[in-house]
Amino acid sequence: MPERPRVETLCLIFLCVAGSVFLLRYAQAVILPVVLSLLFFYALDPIVCWVSRFGIPRILSCVLILAALLGIVASGIFFLRDQAREMVERLPEALSKARAAIESHQAESPGAVAKVQEAAGELEKTAAEVAGSQPKAGVTRVQIEEPILKMGDYVWSGSLSVIWLIGQAITVFFLVLFLLAAGDHYKRKLIQVVGPRLSRQRLTLEILNDIDHQIGRFLLVQVVTGIVIGATLGVCLWLLGLRQPAVWGVSAAVLNSIPYFGAIIITCAVALAAFLQFGSLGMVALVTVVTFLVTTLDGFFLTPLLTSKFSKMNNVAVFLSLLFWGWLWGPMGMLLAVPLMVVIKSICDHIESLKPIGYLLGEDK
Repeated sequence: MPERPRVETLCLIFLCVAGSVFLLRYAQAVILPVVLSLLFFYALDPIVCWVSRFGIPRILSCVLILAALLGIVASGIFFLRDQAREMVERLPEALSKARAAIESHQAESPGAVAKVQEAAGELEKTAAEVAGSQPKAGVTRVQIEEPILKMGDYVWSGSLSVIWLIGQAITVFFLVLFLLAAGDHYKRKLIQVVGPRLSRQRLTLEILNDIDHQIGRFLLVQVVTGIVIGATLGVCLWLLGLRQPAVWGVSAAVLNSIPYFGAIIITCAVALAAFLQFGSLGMVALVTVVTFLVTTLDGFFLTPLLTSKFSKMNNVAVFLSLLFWGWLWGPMGMLLAVPLMVVIKSICDHIESLKPIGYLLGEDK
């Protein structure tokens, strides 16, 4: 049988990739809980194995670990509830101050946006005159303007989002429980499914062990750096007198999982909060510089360096993965971008036909 032309092969690969991307985007509600559950499984499985060594049944160890994790999360929410409530209560005032500042700045020195709006109005007026749609003398034109912000729609969509998040959280909880209770059961099944050939089983086992190793070290790095950065930023903001320092510290610890972009997001948010609270450019600059230094130490240097060392991925691959998974799944995709690429690279490194892709993702020598 003659070999297929290379063009047909490339077209087939392109169609497979496009179909996979469409499936990932369309089935987001199903795939995301599975990916999150696998990450929690990799993070908690060593702890469950350690607890089981004391003679405690594995299922009971799983329940105890998950109950302790839920207790820690609930305690954090309980201690941060006052600061979070104060932040929500001050949101209308903050929006009013921001709008007043923008309006005063526009009144003092109309910028390019105001000039563009004025030019657009003149163009609209000219077009109306050419079309002969000017109102007759004594007739007043009435234009109905829709409100810019429909709070009812936002409240309704926000309520649906909260319900969806609760449903996803419950799904992830039970998936993690079942995965932890099963342990290596599904890994052994997967090795048997690949076929009776010993070479295939050995290759599958190597891939699974490599994924376990890489994901475990990646999660360890994220937890350690997140705690350090969150605690450091919270203390610094508390010393500077910024309100809700604990909330900003926790936010920095979570956003620490996003290389590059996480540092930028938290710095901009803290700078805006400092402007709304102090109203002084000196204090805003000080808070911004401190936040940028704390988060940049991790977001631009420490995390990418450790991530590249542990996952053996270059910075270009990490950055492009953030763009792709962020476009595909939004903020959650950016949080999961690096571990997903770690898994993909581990698979490519062990399969001969996919090694060129692993080489492209690998670190620079």
